[in-house]
Amino acid sequence: MAIDLRQQLERVNAKTTLVLEKYALMQQRLAQARAEIERLNAELLRSRQTIEEMELRLEYLTVSHTVAASGEELEHAKAMIAELVREIDRCIADLND
Repeated sequence: MAIDLRQQLERVNAKTTLVLEKYALMQQRLAQARAEIERLNAELLRSRQTIEEMELRLEYLTVSHTVAASGEELEHAKAMIAELVREIDRCIADLND
């Protein structure tokens, strides 16, 4: 009877050790997955910002090409639009302050 109890305790101890090792491994994998999610979210945010900037730039170029017929007029229109955008950005920054 004592041998059976000792064997059962040893098996329970071995299984407990195995469960604890697997739990530690799962904790490690969870931490890695969370770090990867954080990295991917940051990358997604940067990509969205880049897309937004490129769409805005495309819109400016489309407007400037529509407004200007010649190369000189095109450059002038681009400069004027760029200045207006900077002014708008300044106004937004002032409003945020």
